[in-house]
Amino acid sequence: MSAPRPGVTRFASRQNARVAYDPGTPYVEDPALPTVVLLHDLLADRTAWTAVRDALADQYRVIIPDARGHGASPTLTNQWYSVAELAADVLAVLDAEELAAVHLVGQGLGGVTAFDLARRHPTRVSSLSLIAPALYAALDNHSDPTARTARTELRTSDRAAADAAYKGLTDKALDTYLLPRRGTDWRQTLTRPQLGAVRRHAAALSALLPALDAYTVDRAEVRTMDMKTLVLSPGEGSAIDRITMAYLADLLPRCRLTDLASSGKQEADATEGAGALAEALSAFFEATE
Repeated sequence: MSAPRPGVTRFASRQNARVAYDPGTPYVEDPALPTVVLLHDLLADRTAWTAVRDALADQYRVIIPDARGHGASPTLTNQWYSVAELAADVLAVLDAEELAAVHLVGQGLGGVTAFDLARRHPTRVSSLSLIAPALYAALDNHSDPTARTARTELRTSDRAAADAAYKGLTDKALDTYLLPRRGTDWRQTLTRPQLGAVRRHAAALSALLPALDAYTVDRAEVRTMDMKTLVLSPGEGSAIDRITMAYLADLLPRCRLTDLASSGKQEADATEGAGALAEALSAFFEATE
């Protein structure tokens, strides 16, 4: 296998799926250099992690896959996806690169994927970092009626967004999906490249929102997950995100909840914000090694 270079594309094959990923930089001088895998959110792609990758690259090899239906990872027509399938895709990347264990980081959809991979294959995960993970299934049958109501309302709107995406109604699908998460002015909160990515990947809502809807979380099993975990709030997002992150931090036995906003590390500038996120992640990785 040739030495990897950042910004290039490799493919890992698993059954009838091909998963595209940036293989990161080679570890020629230090074979023990740890590896970080970054998993992007729904409607994004691996380029969303570029600034964070660059900030971590001096200390880590950073691998960034494209989730199914995003970036260069094709969607399989007429196939129903599950979160387990997404986690298996990432595992295929680890196997292709012959990586025994990695620091696994996921945001939104990527957070659910990372969580499921860690749950099913804990020996492959050196540490787990979840950034506003879309693990709303943890709120099913929650004792707090506020949490149950928020879960039900989001499930209803997400089902409508998936249906609109299936019918090719891109603007309706995006509005229905993003309004509860970013507010009515969500278009103004995104950069032009982000808006372009959101529209390119809108069709993925039809397959992946049902996958998230169908996902279940066994609370008893979560309490046995023994890897060190960081739940990281970017200081923004919906009320259900805040409820979910706080609840996960209570469930996971070796978990720390960090709010970048309250620590003064959340900047408006995207590059500076990526640097603060990379700093928080790096400090967590070092504490687990």
